[in-house]
Amino acid sequence: MILYVSTRSSSLAARLAFALSGLPGDVQEISLRQGEGRTPEYLALNPKGQVPTLLLDDGQALTETPAILLAIGEMAPESGLIPTERMARWRVMEWLSWCAWHLPRSFHPGFAPGRFGPASAESEIRASAVARVEEMLAFLDRGLEDRDWIVGEAVTAADCYIALVTVLAGFLGVAPPDALLAHRKRLFSLPVLADTLAAEGFSA
Repeated sequence: MILYVSTRSSSLAARLAFALSGLPGDVQEISLRQGEGRTPEYLALNPKGQVPTLLLDDGQALTETPAILLAIGEMAPESGLIPTERMARWRVMEWLSWCAWHLPRSFHPGFAPGRFGPASAESEIRASAVARVEEMLAFLDRGLEDRDWIVGEAVTAADCYIALVTVLAGFLGVAPPDALLAHRKRLFSLPVLADTLAAEGFSA
């Protein structure tokens, strides 16, 4: 099994979950910035040219972060990344869906405002995106005010996705609120993630 990622990108959530799962397999880094997501070999795996991509042992490839997080959790049920208890499982899927919807519409205009309007409007587009990111962070922060993890008493795949949100916010220059920042530090302090975080250039 191979997980294809690009450092300091949205594939971080899947990379964190893969490390937490303990599943056997390799992590293969590609550079989207250098066009490695557009090579014929990679496009044969993921025609979207994006990361993450999970190449399964049977040769099938899975794309899209929520689907990959679900697959990783189901292949490693003992990890608790996707809980077996019904309501907790549904709550995790609820958060994965929320992140998958809000992340691109909130962050992409901030990172690439020129793709969403004329050059004359770039400052306004970026400011609007930053405001949406701040709203997103505030909502997540409220969900973590009285708990260590977003669902239940242990880390789940949803926490990996939420950590990605806080990292991307930092790239955009938006500081996470206190509870959300503490959540990321708690996750990043797990020893099993040390090598992954070092490879990504992050620290607690």
